[in-house]
Amino acid sequence: MPRYASHLAHHADANTAVAVAADHIELELDGASPTLIIVAASDHFRDEADAVRRAIRSRFPAAALAGAVIPGGVIGVREETERQPAISLLAASLPDGAATVIELAEPEDLPEDAETLVVFADPYSVQIERMLDRADRLGIDIVGGFTGGHGPGGARLLHADGLRTAGAVAIRFDLPGVAAHVSQGARPIGGDLVVTAADGNVVLELAGKPAAEQLHSVLGALSAEDLQLARAGLMAGIVIDENRPDYDVGDFLVRGLLGVAAESGGLAIAAEPRVGQTFRFHVRDGDGADQDLRRVLGAVTPAVGAALVFACNGRGRRMFEAPHHDANVIAELLDVPVVGGFCQGELGPVGGANHVHAFTATMLTLPR
Repeated sequence: MPRYASHLAHHADANTAVAVAADHIELELDGASPTLIIVAASDHFRDEADAVRRAIRSRFPAAALAGAVIPGGVIGVREETERQPAISLLAASLPDGAATVIELAEPEDLPEDAETLVVFADPYSVQIERMLDRADRLGIDIVGGFTGGHGPGGARLLHADGLRTAGAVAIRFDLPGVAAHVSQGARPIGGDLVVTAADGNVVLELAGKPAAEQLHSVLGALSAEDLQLARAGLMAGIVIDENRPDYDVGDFLVRGLLGVAAESGGLAIAAEPRVGQTFRFHVRDGDGADQDLRRVLGAVTPAVGAALVFACNGRGRRMFEAPHHDANVIAELLDVPVVGGFCQGELGPVGGANHVHAFTATMLTLPR
């Protein structure tokens, strides 16, 4: 039977932080030997990433290791640390062959017979669209996030044998009961509009009218509060499953609204919509994000033993008034060991395909 334990340690010294977290983990595991350690370290440890790796290897030499230094901060049980030094560890004692750590330099490195991969990826070097497309064709669910630092070469991706500064480090799970979850960080405004003309990533017409004209109509009908949210972060949503009778929070693939094409009156978005798809404007909103996280976690099977969390670095205190929001909701609804961090883009399957997300909390749950 799988066993899990996690701890988030607040110490500026790598060896001390790892030792404190390891002490708590060993106590919780009560004699079970970890076969996998997942680590999320705050940006404070970027120059000490190999010291973190060596400290973990010294304490758990028989365990596979995967993780990263995550610039946005790290997540543990009921706690999110966005600016202070911290190391979050999760240890898993799993059956033989249930988890394997691999390196991904090219999309072709994806194992053809895998079902689920957790990926810590460098956004400046990984060929993510090719990788996700290949994963879709192979039937692989990819969950994870971009953890690349502040520019090319800044990534610190950890595995047992060393560090990578490019590509990705991944965990292949061959374990029944592993499940992926994506919780959106935006809520819809206005009504549903069908895309009636599009060119590449530009929505030219919505319901037969110029897209910019429809946008102005939606904005003009908003409350003062929603109008303020729209000014701070307006987004575009495309329905995931057109077979549903109606759509609400969580039913859209949400993408950034990049701007207005002045000549055509079209709207450029971070996607390529198709004519006939249902479109709806969205705003980034803490209340909507809270509701969708609770909706997603409320549908999770009770037989969950641990959670890996990849939250957008636009969440946390940037989105929610109260600190530790996502960590507290996960603890309230799941009450399991947790490891994770605030990423520069999240990876997760929606509507049968893998996507790069923004403002989401993307999770993988592991079975008891």
